[in-house]
Amino acid sequence: MDTVIRAATNAVTVFPDRARLTCSGSVSLEAGLHQIVIADLPLTLLPDSVRVSGKGTARAKLLGVSTHLEHYRETPAAAVRELEEQLQAAHDVGAELAARQAALGKEQANLESLGAQSETFARGLVLRNQRPEEQGAIFDFLRERLARLQAEMLAVMREKRENDKRVDQLKRRLEQLRAAQPKQRYLAVVEVEVTAPGDLTLELVYMVQGAQWSPLYDLRFTDGTLEVTYLAQVRQTTGEDWRNVSLALSTAQPALALTVPELQPWYVMPKPPPAPRLQRAMPKTPPGVEVAAVMPAPTLLAEAPAEEYDVVAESAAVSDSGAALTYRLAGRADIPGNGDPRKVTIAAFPLKPKLDYVTAPKLQAACFRRAWVKNESDYSLLPGPAQLFEGDDYLGTTRLEFVAPQQEIELFLGADERLRVERELTLREVDKNLLGDKRRIRYGYTLTLDNLRGAPQTVTIRDQLPVPRDEQIKVRLDGADPRPTTHDDLNLLEWKLEAGPGKTTVKFEFTVEHPRTMEVLGLV
Repeated sequence: MDTVIRAATNAVTVFPDRARLTCSGSVSLEAGLHQIVIADLPLTLLPDSVRVSGKGTARAKLLGVSTHLEHYRETPAAAVRELEEQLQAAHDVGAELAARQAALGKEQANLESLGAQSETFARGLVLRNQRPEEQGAIFDFLRERLARLQAEMLAVMREKRENDKRVDQLKRRLEQLRAAQPKQRYLAVVEVEVTAPGDLTLELVYMVQGAQWSPLYDLRFTDGTLEVTYLAQVRQTTGEDWRNVSLALSTAQPALALTVPELQPWYVMPKPPPAPRLQRAMPKTPPGVEVAAVMPAPTLLAEAPAEEYDVVAESAAVSDSGAALTYRLAGRADIPGNGDPRKVTIAAFPLKPKLDYVTAPKLQAACFRRAWVKNESDYSLLPGPAQLFEGDDYLGTTRLEFVAPQQEIELFLGADERLRVERELTLREVDKNLLGDKRRIRYGYTLTLDNLRGAPQTVTIRDQLPVPRDEQIKVRLDGADPRPTTHDDLNLLEWKLEAGPGKTTVKFEFTVEHPRTMEVLGLV
């Protein structure tokens, strides 16, 4: 016998590209064979992922489970049916308002027609059938009634305009839901054999497509502390709303293949020499004998023995990002099934940053605050956008890459106007003494840092020398005060200073040498 039950979704685990749903339903069964039909499963269900288990007072044996597509004459979603009823009610209200508007318009036309019959009222005065006071009362009545009619018509027009907006809004929402809710649904058929009657609670677990989550961050710097709010944006287009579910977020990738690719032998061999061409000698033609056109003999190539190769089967790529993480939210959540994003909070925790400043005055005359932050929380921060705040002031958007617990990250908190920097060209001198037909140009720069914060600050100043791309061009650092902390192979210079209040200067000079006849591009 068939028994139809509706299973309520009570737990959802969302992956980056899909979700696992757990739903359950109860039924009372007598002894015997039963087919329990769990209806209204979403169309995005992956049939191969369906698993079922059960427990209860009934003693039963699970024989099997299968899934089938069921076609509906009407969209089965309760939300769609509710919207259809609301839309029909709104249409009825619109028709009623239109009828009231037409009736009021007709009454207004009749009153205006009655008020326009001044000749009739004048004849009544002449024949003394009416007194002037009576006609005045009639005119007052017409004026007051017309005023009430106009006010009522304006109220009806406003009400009808608002109702038309509601009809339009309901139509759009209904179109979205109908697009997400085709008139097909899956149903699962669970076969059980009951040996002792009682109650049985079935738990159905299955995967669905059309669901995803991505991390978001709010980073707020206040009083020397970085407050991190770890958020997740969850959206799903399965067509059914997840209401009051226990929500978990996982970083696992179920879509990846579970087979490790095996390396095949990598063969190398010398290139074979070109094969010689073999020509056949042509016979001599006796004198006086006409020679007919002769097709050339086919060219014979010496063929090298063919090498045999194993057929290589390409495997799906495997991305190894460490053990998967699962975040289970403390409370329960509602996630709509129409694709509207829902933000949920994973965690909020403070971190203690180390602040310093970075400037590259050649590019921009500004000192940027930098925060070195060690992730001392138990959470791994996944790649995602982060909104930066200082107090209530919004600084902008940055992006976090993967940050493991105890890993340090670098954040920039914008320019600080209380640290000013200038870069000035103080020397450009061409050596007129040509030695070995070489031309030498000397450059000198002064970098001035003005600290207006009233306390020493750690500042990293960056600059550079030219990088020659020809061996005949030589670049040499002649001197620097103070000496740069680092000077790499690409001639990038970096000074790490403790800049006290007031001005701090950095000077450096360098020489570029090249042949006199060579025109060098890129020099100022």
